[in-house]
Amino acid sequence: MNNPARISIVEDDFVIAQELKVSVQSLGYEVLHLLDNGEDLLTNLAIQKPDLVLLDIQLAGKIDGISLAEQLKTKYQLPFVFLTAQTDRLTLDRAKLTEPQAYLVKPFRLPELQATLEITLHKLSQKSQSLDNELVSQESQTYLLNNQLFVKSKNRLEKVNVADILWLEARDIYSIIKTLKTQYVVSQSLKTLENQLPSDNFMRIHRSYLVALDKIEAIEDNSLVIANEYIPIGKTHKDNLLKHLRIL
Repeated sequence: MNNPARISIVEDDFVIAQELKVSVQSLGYEVLHLLDNGEDLLTNLAIQKPDLVLLDIQLAGKIDGISLAEQLKTKYQLPFVFLTAQTDRLTLDRAKLTEPQAYLVKPFRLPELQATLEITLHKLSQKSQSLDNELVSQESQTYLLNNQLFVKSKNRLEKVNVADILWLEARDIYSIIKTLKTQYVVSQSLKTLENQLPSDNFMRIHRSYLVALDKIEAIEDNSLVIANEYIPIGKTHKDNLLKHLRIL
């Protein structure tokens, strides 16, 4: 059986938030976060990411829902559905620029919520499968030569300086190579890439992350910071990282 989709709820009305939580769980989904402000969501994303965010436009805190949505889209590539009681043209025009998956106008009923979640998650699943198939068909590969990583995509080889790599992230059957300027998607496992890169410069700090040690800016609890991005540290990897950095 597939694991249930994980949904984060960001809603500043306590009663509506609790009703949403109960409704989402009754539909068979997992509520990963229940928050009333965008700042707390961004903090929690460093530890665990949901499959979908239900996001109120008006929030407690300094970040409103639309500003938060912009970060979810550009920085985290996370899909979201807007929850709103506001249907005025100005709000809708501003909101649609963030390209939400859907809108739910409050107050809404359980059938409306169910339909929105099922359709949205189905579309996301189809999109993910299409991307996976495209990556497999491209047979992307990487080659390390003289401290240069050549990333093969279609009929083109992109040269990536190993020294420019910030971290690598596992995503299902493919991996993302993140540099300061851009990112590359390759249909290789994180383990394969880890074996290619110099072990004295790169270290696995989570089952889904391999980081460049010289790019670490800070370590905070169970996360580290690289280029102002928070990356989770797995419990089984934290001691090894601290020992390697001679902190223990």
